[in-house]
Amino acid sequence: MRRRLRAVLVVGVCLASGCAAARPAQGPAPSALPSAADLEAQLAARHAAVHSLRALARMRYHDTAESGTLRQAIIVARPDRLRVEVFSVLGAVFLVTTNQGTITAYARQDNTVYRGVASPENLERYARVGLPVSDLIDIFLATPAPHAIDHDRVSFDAIIGAVRLVRTLADRQQSVWFSPSSTPVAAEERGGDGQLAWHATFGGYQDHGGLPIATEVNIELPRWQRSLELALGDVDVNPPLDNSVFAFQTPPGSKEVNLESLAD
Repeated sequence: MRRRLRAVLVVGVCLASGCAAARPAQGPAPSALPSAADLEAQLAARHAAVHSLRALARMRYHDTAESGTLRQAIIVARPDRLRVEVFSVLGAVFLVTTNQGTITAYARQDNTVYRGVASPENLERYARVGLPVSDLIDIFLATPAPHAIDHDRVSFDAIIGAVRLVRTLADRQQSVWFSPSSTPVAAEERGGDGQLAWHATFGGYQDHGGLPIATEVNIELPRWQRSLELALGDVDVNPPLDNSVFAFQTPPGSKEVNLESLAD
């Protein structure tokens, strides 16, 4: 079942040799480092200002099994609404939506609709990114969530050339790197064992009504030896989106499958 759905996702894919995204180089060290509180406040303001996005995307994909390029339409909205539609020369071939803790995936080739819990496992199965939906939306919007904690620490990362905020949470550690203009240029999360869960970079910032929006979003997922590189175009920031955008009605004659009944 899983292999068949992977085949659906690569319909119309142009094969390419992918590689993990390079981490961005920024600039020299500032004369004085900002405080952790200041950086958290900047993240909180950005997180509050950017709450939804609609765009066309060119996604370059690579893992140990395959690589290629997909054309997609992406819509995201906090806290947990996501719609990704994959296109080929034949039109839409695959659709994934999430809303209110559920996921729906439609594979046109199989004429099948899959529904279940929007878990990281199901996101990995159908969107190739095994993360909580809220984390995935934060990455798409280049808006790492703020965490006001007492043991944040700030340093200058000379390798990347950017100020780094490190946050040690109860069961994981997060880092966010900032440009001289205080926009996030990278973020990552490590588990309690120190293993890298994901690393994302943000670039190609464009001004949208006074909001700097990243149009180049790259994600590295070491667990699956996978990288995703997205180039966004026709970006619409904070469009009004009702739940109908994230709903999908099973087409007449299609089969519907409960994901929880599927064995991996």
